[in-house]
Amino acid sequence: MTKELESIRKQLAILAGRKSARTTEWTRGCPTEWQPTKVIDPRTDNDSPFTPDGAWDFVVQKLLDPEMAIQEVRLSNPADKKGYVLHVDTDQGPIYIKVQFGNGGKIIGRSFHYESR
Repeated sequence: MTKELESIRKQLAILAGRKSARTTEWTRGCPTEWQPTKVIDPRTDNDSPFTPDGAWDFVVQKLLDPEMAIQEVRLSNPADKKGYVLHVDTDQGPIYIKVQFGNGGKIIGRSFHYESR
């Protein structure tokens, strides 16, 4: 992993850990598919779904895990912006997570759902 991507990963983790910095609001210019309550939290013993805060905690945990690959992608909406993708394997199926930097020190949760097969 490049030093630049490692720095981005740390910045994303810091923002994802701050309630005041996170948003998942859908807009026409920045559509989201943030559905953690439809995904089983693999950290639970009773197959409970993620809570909204639990999903962000999971994102932070994965961003801080040096073994977790992170992929930079070019977004089509909004055009010319970058997103950052995590593919997390779980017993229930792979989880697709995508975030991006927002304006004013924000992090935008774009996707949190099971990957399409």
